[in-house]
Amino acid sequence: MARKKSTTSPNIQFLIVTNGKQSEYNYFNLIKSYKSIYDISIKFENGGPLELVDFAIKQSKNQQYNQIWIVFDVDQTHNEKKFIPAIEKAEKNNIKYAFSNIAFEVWLLSHYSKFSKYSTTKELLNEMDKLLKKQKCKSEYSKNDEEILKKYFIKKYQKAIENSKAVFQSKQKEHNTTNGEHTPPKYWDWNSCTNVYKLVEAMKLEKKFD
Repeated sequence: MARKKSTTSPNIQFLIVTNGKQSEYNYFNLIKSYKSIYDISIKFENGGPLELVDFAIKQSKNQQYNQIWIVFDVDQTHNEKKFIPAIEKAEKNNIKYAFSNIAFEVWLLSHYSKFSKYSTTKELLNEMDKLLKKQKCKSEYSKNDEEILKKYFIKKYQKAIENSKAVFQSKQKEHNTTNGEHTPPKYWDWNSCTNVYKLVEAMKLEKKFD
């Protein structure tokens, strides 16, 4: 029997592939509930950036998408020599990428401030706990707590775009001044920096928040 083709126009199909089974997956699954011009799908794939790219390429062959994004943390991917090959392969195959250095919590913290403090993963988690305490949240931060994301973060996504973009552009300007505009950025050195804002902007969310 022939495989039934999707009845949804490929012009509005939008795919996000993440290896973050909890925070990332939950965040995008929540935010996609707001009105968008796209039909947004979120898929989890267990693996590093290169595996995400390969999975995304396979998905693009099975289904036509307007855009496909992979989402990952930098953490040890550069030391493991996976960051640059993943980006190069993604760009060659028209796969877009959104990263957080060193972890997705940088994006979450951006919902409240232009967060750029050099931090380890453990320190980012501590910053999340301090932030939630300041917001009078009775629970500590947990990666799998959807209610925390929904109550304290999702509605502030526009502020996160503004804040994280300012930090990213500041680091880009610093890089250009030091190395020249035509030198590839060393994103793995840009601690407490994220370009997830590019992905969220690309989702074309239409609902405005107070």
